[in-house]
Amino acid sequence: MTAAAFTFAPLRAEPGVTVCAGRLLLLAGSVFSAANLFQWGVLSGALDLHPAFLGLNWAVAVGVFMTGLIRLRRFGGEAARGVAGWSRAFVLALAGVALALAVVSYAAGDWGLMRWNPVAGLTLYAAGWAIAAVRTGTPNMGALCLVALGGAAAGTLLFGTPDQYLIQACTLTLAALLPGLWLALGRRL
Repeated sequence: MTAAAFTFAPLRAEPGVTVCAGRLLLLAGSVFSAANLFQWGVLSGALDLHPAFLGLNWAVAVGVFMTGLIRLRRFGGEAARGVAGWSRAFVLALAGVALALAVVSYAAGDWGLMRWNPVAGLTLYAAGWAIAAVRTGTPNMGALCLVALGGAAAGTLLFGTPDQYLIQACTLTLAALLPGLWLALGRRL
């Protein structure tokens, strides 16, 4: 008598926290770097578009990021759900900063104060990398904190100019996209 055994490909192991965090940083870095490059292009005149497109730019960027976040959470297992929780807290902090700036801008009658949002965002990235460096004891994460702080300082020096958004895009590439790619490939920082 002959027996047949069907073998199925083994289930892939769920990615760990490091890979999930890398995927999330890669998503955030690419989406928001592109949005800042678009903002720089419109404000500097490199793109011949009306500034009204800037409102659409950020709505699309947040929509793409949230869709990607949901997909990463759905397909990443338990580690991705934990990373998504941290991401939600970070997104809420960024939204809180933006709302606080909107309230202050409205009260002061000066909507130019909203230009502090990129600087505040990079400062929050620096805080995130500082927390990660302390929790893991990894000095490279401390270096990424300094990169984000340097970008925030450069954005402050170029405050009110279109180049502020170019600095934001470059800093997000260095402090989110590239480390995210490194982590998503399963490497340690």
